Amino acid sequence: MSNVDAEHELAQAVEALRATEERVAVALRAFLERDPVTGRPVHGRIGRAAQITGWGEQRVKEIVTPALADRRRAKRSGEKEGGA
Repeated sequence: MSNVDAEHELAQAVEALRATEERVAVALRAFLERDPVTGRPVHGRIGRAAQITGWGEQRVKEIVTPALADRRRAKRSGEKEGGA
């Protein structure tokens, strides 16, 4: 297999992975949807979702709540700039 073929195969695999991760994210959002009565997350589902996906609980939380991921990135950015 030539380098060009290998690179093309790698690019296709990455594209397929991204599409699959987006499908997982959609399923996670549905699985972790808040209780319609209380508005609170369903107890124990984040841990279970982490077990099912093999992702860490923090990644699961950030997939379901993108604003959380943005806040954490901004905080890390600020710490690097201020602390370095």
